[in-house]
Amino acid sequence: MQHPYAVFITAVALILLIALIWALRRPPKLPVEVAEARASVSGLRRILVPVRGFRHEERAVELACRLGREQKSQIVLVSVIEVPLTLSLGSAMPQEEERAQEALRRSAELVKAHKLEAVMRVERDRDAGRGILRAASELSVDLVVIGVHPARGFAVDAVGPTTEALLRKANFEVIVDRPATALAD
Repeated sequence: MQHPYAVFITAVALILLIALIWALRRPPKLPVEVAEARASVSGLRRILVPVRGFRHEERAVELACRLGREQKSQIVLVSVIEVPLTLSLGSAMPQEEERAQEALRRSAELVKAHKLEAVMRVERDRDAGRGILRAASELSVDLVVIGVHPARGFAVDAVGPTTEALLRKANFEVIVDRPATALAD
């Protein structure tokens, strides 16, 4: 038979031990700025990546997948076919369409390897930047990750007209990924 005080002291000790473990396992309180940055990244539900089939763009797909992995983001892959002014937007362009579908297929394989949902879309526009902006707006994306060719940083223009259009006109976050120059297409 146990003494009644022993049961009481054991219960209090157990409660104190649980409280101590809980206090030690709690993450430290983050500064407001850090908490806001963390919340903004964890709110990425739909990430768009423009693709044309180049290696630096596949790297941008990989980056988007890693950014969206924790919150199981939807990765939207968009390939824009730039239609010349001499043709109507609905004109058949079989080689460009085939190239766009192949780029989307390869990029979708990367997304599926991360166990994320890939949405593939082909846009037709006179300007790639405008086509990407339209798709991003229609699909309400939270972020666009665009890959820039590694040699681009050494040219007079650090970014091309498509990237510049996104940076100037986007009402969503844009991440520009420029890999090391060792990566070649």
